[in-house]
Amino acid sequence: MSWGSYFEAEFIFRISACLENQMNEKTAPSKRQLRKEIVMESERQDILGAASKLFAAQGIDQTSMSDIADQSGFSVGKIYKFFPSKKSLFLHIVGAFLDRLYASSLQANDKSLPPLKRLENILQAAIDVANSDPERILIHLRESPALFAELRLQYQDIYVATTSKLLAEAMEAGHLKPNDPQVLAVMLVGSVGGLFTYLATSGEDEPFSEIPHLVLDCLISPLTVDPPSVDEEKSL
Repeated sequence: MSWGSYFEAEFIFRISACLENQMNEKTAPSKRQLRKEIVMESERQDILGAASKLFAAQGIDQTSMSDIADQSGFSVGKIYKFFPSKKSLFLHIVGAFLDRLYASSLQANDKSLPPLKRLENILQAAIDVANSDPERILIHLRESPALFAELRLQYQDIYVATTSKLLAEAMEAGHLKPNDPQVLAVMLVGSVGGLFTYLATSGEDEPFSEIPHLVLDCLISPLTVDPPSVDEEKSL
């Protein structure tokens, strides 16, 4: 399946839902209604884009709804029609970014590949998304984790579970030395999060590019089982 951005997918879903509801009511969708939906979604994205820039630059506490209105070109009242509060706007931005990370990981998890290669691909896919939108990373780092604790823990648990499963498969296949895959997964996911925090303010164009190599070289490579030599294979 080809994944677009979260917002594009959500837009398609909203339009599809609108059309389905109209068909269920046995009324053909009007062009006027469809145009209205498109305009509303475009305005919504403009508001989200303006809020993202401000949250990344000065934080949520220092950003008012009036600031977002000025940045987006809409009135405060218009913004409240889409988002009931500044926090809901913030959570939508954070949740959308986490959804993009998760979607990229799903796409990268090609089950035809060996488990360690799949793990590397999942890490690389997440890094590619982060490098493409460092503004969202800054938003995460600027704010207290308590603001989005539930979302953060939800996705952290998903990544730990996925990583643990891949590590267990690698151990069962004899590619890794026996260890507790859950503990190793927690270490790996925690290391990735720590490196995100450390590298986010480095000022480089793609600050997170080395994370997969650093994590795999330090945590996974020492546990890798070397393939037997030709002489060892003959003696088996």
